[in-house]
Amino acid sequence: MTGSEIVRLLLQGGFIGVALAAPVGPINIEIVRRGLHGGFFSGWLVGLGALTIDTIYATLVVSGATPLADSARLRVPLFFAGAIALIWLGQRSLRAALDKPMVVASGVDPRGGYLMGFMMGALNPFGIIYWLSVGAALAAAAVAQVGAIGSPLLVGGVFGGVLLWITFFSGFVHLGRRFMTPRTLGIINITSGIVLIGFGFYFAALGLRDLYATL
Repeated sequence: MTGSEIVRLLLQGGFIGVALAAPVGPINIEIVRRGLHGGFFSGWLVGLGALTIDTIYATLVVSGATPLADSARLRVPLFFAGAIALIWLGQRSLRAALDKPMVVASGVDPRGGYLMGFMMGALNPFGIIYWLSVGAALAAAAVAQVGAIGSPLLVGGVFGGVLLWITFFSGFVHLGRRFMTPRTLGIINITSGIVLIGFGFYFAALGLRDLYATL
């Protein structure tokens, strides 16, 4: 394997990682919410938890362990568990905005952010769906170029791409804290809560669809 092939696989994995992490969704919303209240590491640890799950999914796909994941029986409990988790997060965000004035805190304990990101990633069925479709196709193409040795390189590239995104995004959110007022934070929390609850009901609907299909 040449140096150019190694670089190409790492870059390919990196692009996959950024494409997976950048779209607006529950995890990026939670990074914004925690980052505005607790600073860079509060948001970054959420992304790191989700990154762990993405790396696990990437490893399963390139190792050929896709038949297990490509199952409606697996997706149904994930959809319902994800719906419950997102609705809970959403109502917590709404309560935080409505129960007390919102302030930009400088000493918020970031512990728990990693676990929250990990659980949100694990309970998001779209992570599995992404890797079984787009991710699997790109992984197969990359591995076909250089053989089995391409698998760890591709996974490493994915890890680097997602890490790059969550670091950039958490830093961007952290810089925006200086422009936040209590009223703005309240609006962001209410908006985040509504969006998270919306995702939760969407997951529940998909779970019901797949449950009906398995009957």
